[in-house]
Amino acid sequence: MSDDPRSAPAPEPGPALPAPVLLLVVALAGGATMVVELGAVRLLAPWYGASSSVWTNVIGVVLAALALGYTLGARFASGPSPLGTLSRVLLTGAVLAATLPALAPNVAAAFMPEGVPLASAASLLVWGSLAASIVLFLPVAATLGCACPLAVEALQRQRGDAAGHAGGHVLASSTLGSLCGTFGTTHLFVPNLGIAWTFTLAAAVLGACGVLVRVAAGPRGAAPAAAGLLLIGAATGLTALADGSGRNGASAGERVLARGESSYQSLLVTESGEGDDRLRKLKVNESLDSFQSVWTPSVGLLPAGYYYNHFALPYGWATREAGAPPERWEVMIVGLGAGTAVRVLEGVMDPGTTLSVTGVELDGDVLALAEAHFDLQRDAPDRRLVGGLDGRAALALDPGRYDQVIVDAYANNMEVPPHLASVEAFELMRERLVEGGWLTVNIGGFGPEDPVVQGIGRAAATAFGAEVFVARVPFSRNLSLHARRGASVPQPGTLAFGSRGRPLPGDLGRLLPPLQLEGAWAAVSANAGLAALTDDRSGTEGLQARSIRLAEERLRGLDRSGAEEVRLARSELSASDSDVVDAAMALLREAGDVAGAAQAADTVEDPRVRARLGAYLRWSAGDPFGALQVAEGAARAHGADVELLSILVDLALVVGANRLASARLADLERAILVEGLETPATALPRLREATLAAEATGRRAAGALFRARVTIVVAALALLLAGLRWRPRSTASGAPAA
Repeated sequence: MSDDPRSAPAPEPGPALPAPVLLLVVALAGGATMVVELGAVRLLAPWYGASSSVWTNVIGVVLAALALGYTLGARFASGPSPLGTLSRVLLTGAVLAATLPALAPNVAAAFMPEGVPLASAASLLVWGSLAASIVLFLPVAATLGCACPLAVEALQRQRGDAAGHAGGHVLASSTLGSLCGTFGTTHLFVPNLGIAWTFTLAAAVLGACGVLVRVAAGPRGAAPAAAGLLLIGAATGLTALADGSGRNGASAGERVLARGESSYQSLLVTESGEGDDRLRKLKVNESLDSFQSVWTPSVGLLPAGYYYNHFALPYGWATREAGAPPERWEVMIVGLGAGTAVRVLEGVMDPGTTLSVTGVELDGDVLALAEAHFDLQRDAPDRRLVGGLDGRAALALDPGRYDQVIVDAYANNMEVPPHLASVEAFELMRERLVEGGWLTVNIGGFGPEDPVVQGIGRAAATAFGAEVFVARVPFSRNLSLHARRGASVPQPGTLAFGSRGRPLPGDLGRLLPPLQLEGAWAAVSANAGLAALTDDRSGTEGLQARSIRLAEERLRGLDRSGAEEVRLARSELSASDSDVVDAAMALLREAGDVAGAAQAADTVEDPRVRARLGAYLRWSAGDPFGALQVAEGAARAHGADVELLSILVDLALVVGANRLASARLADLERAILVEGLETPATALPRLREATLAAEATGRRAAGALFRARVTIVVAALALLLAGLRWRPRSTASGAPAA
């Protein structure tokens, strides 16, 4: 017998399924594959967000799984009954797809424990989401990838077509089905059914196709089909039990008021506190410690630490500069969210000023939640609030001119959209401003030197043709960027900026003192040696990754320094020092007079106490790392008192320096027990509990990172081994391979 495969007889056609029906099955399988791919990120978002790195990991895993599935399908296609194998593939894929919503919470949490702060989560976001994608989505995507080669073989056998003819029809059907699955998942299934039942729908479709093919494969197909239906039913039951049982998204002490899925993201409204102290938050695709919008019962400025307050500064500066409040203040808000900026501005406007707001929010479902839970009035006079429109498109289409443009647009939890951070985007914003108008941008970062802050600042400075300024937000990791069209931004120490002259309207004056502290206010210019962000070359995702990596490096440095011993010494304060400290802390805690506290701190003789106040002042200026370094340096150089050690532990916990917090807690306990120093009765237990919780979180995070890396290495080795061992089966012997 010849060894030439071309001389071998063709395989027997076997059981047949009408070609249109088989191609419909292929199309439905392609649609289900896209449901898995697009729904995968939505399943992972409560743990990892939906950043570009998460999307990249999911898409990469699905593509690798499909390649594996195509290879396995080609191997299985040489068997005696490709339709029978196709049926088993579809039924298996249905069971796997149906179980994903039930499995996702445990799998995702294994690689991203709760409580991990953003500054220390960079590795987990990348490695954890990749490992979770492998465990959850590689099996189902590889299984579904087997369908096309099997369908090509079945179609070729029953038609006697050329391989290219059968393959072209199958690929076209699969692609059309994938196209329908893409649009259906985003615009129809997820918004109306939710993510869990979207996967259940895909599983039901796959199961029905598997049963249809199983029955067509031969008379013995009834029993396997019934077993497949039972498995799908069991998996669907798990989905029903798991529906909504993923990560709650609410922190300790928060109540969930509303939850939903839009075409773009997962939506969650939480509330904490009682009565006038209530605080609501809108969280969208939120993982880690982030949120989008906040609400309090009263309009006006929020408590210290919320960046929205800085949106009101330009109105105050403009009022002081003109010597009187303007009759109208026209504002455009790109990234309206639930309208927090509107409520802040409403509360600071002079009674003689009319606030006119044009707000643009990409996700229209957010506006519905804002009306229900955040007191946003879409039909109020002088309000033009639009949902479903991208901010860049709104800037291009709107012919209006505004006194202020506010940009608070974030995508995927923590990323500034590249098309809203380019030179071209800032040029559009400049065109929308009147002469002397203000641009205010919220930027997440760890200081003026942060790569994201510098990159966006350079783009804005290039577009405006002048320096722009960034201000730290007290007790926060946010900064606000300020620029003007054809005019200068007030500088610390000037009449327009400082506390002299006509007071700012409302209680805006309390926002200025922290900005006058060293390091709280910085200029950013269009540096000719560094390329600005453009539409063609943005790189904001890379800047965001660098930002978090640098924060992690700072944490590791702080943790290493925290392992060193600190000499403890009792703080011997003179009566005059004691009086100054008490007065300064009262100014800080009660009146919020940062400038007055800073002046008082300068008169303190004891360097440890001066450092205590200096650390608190740095923190009030929005520089937690700087505050921690001041306090730590003073403790190492001069010894520490109880107050300074308490501040050290608090700050270390805030930034995530867990080893440093543990070391300083031990010093504090030693000072109290051995030295006999006094501390408030509730302070030590609170710090001890918080430190133990942070240490436990750190251990869980380290364990999750180890598990993720092991999972990825094992999966890579398994795929490599499968590739090396695979050999195409030959049917040269004259009979189909068994």
